Amino acid sequence: MPPDKSETASMVLMVVVVNRGKGEKIASLFVDHGVTFNLLTLGKGTADKKILVYLGLGETEKDILYCTMPLETSRLMFEKLNELNLSKPGKGIAFSIPISGVADAASCKRLQGAAQKRGGISMELPFKYNLIIAVTGQGYMDEVMDVAKSAGASGGTVVHARGVGLRQAEKFFGISIQPEKEMIFILAKQELCQGIMETITEKMGLKTDAKTIVFSLPVNGVAGLPSSDI
Repeated sequence: MPPDKSETASMVLMVVVVNRGKGEKIASLFVDHGVTFNLLTLGKGTADKKILVYLGLGETEKDILYCTMPLETSRLMFEKLNELNLSKPGKGIAFSIPISGVADAASCKRLQGAAQKRGGISMELPFKYNLIIAVTGQGYMDEVMDVAKSAGASGGTVVHARGVGLRQAEKFFGISIQPEKEMIFILAKQELCQGIMETITEKMGLKTDAKTIVFSLPVNGVAGLPSSDI
């Protein structure tokens, strides 16, 4: 039985990107506040080498933490993350995405965690940022990011992936698709989002060797950005 819409309307997926080895510490902080659904993957930062030198950073390997929680809890967690000086250069970045639906009531309760309270909070909030997700062929990460930066993107995080069901996809699109993929997460201001996606599609899209597919999701909370950008 699907959950009541009021239960899912106030849920978000929070994504936290920090330097390799820091993800477990962030996950422990979340668990201490009742956030029990946490997944950790490995990624790679795409900041320009000159920027890394300027920031005094020698590493680009990243931990990426995915957590589901009520919107009310996410506001508290953003405060806790900012207390860790996440907004300082090189510390990391966090953002949340509204969840539009969950398959059943049991899954909903699992995703909400122990911190869920009765009643929902409206998700009708202004979205100042979008999360752009570009799925490209392996080896094209740098080219896609260069194209994105030319349209205003400041950087991104890469997750290695593998495509499945490719035989059917090749028949549908009429093109050859390699199984090894790279997913690039780019957090961009809303006014820049469409231009970045169009530029990637034009120069690195399905008609090119990179075979990049691009889409975006609304972001309803951020941490780890300079206050002038929020």
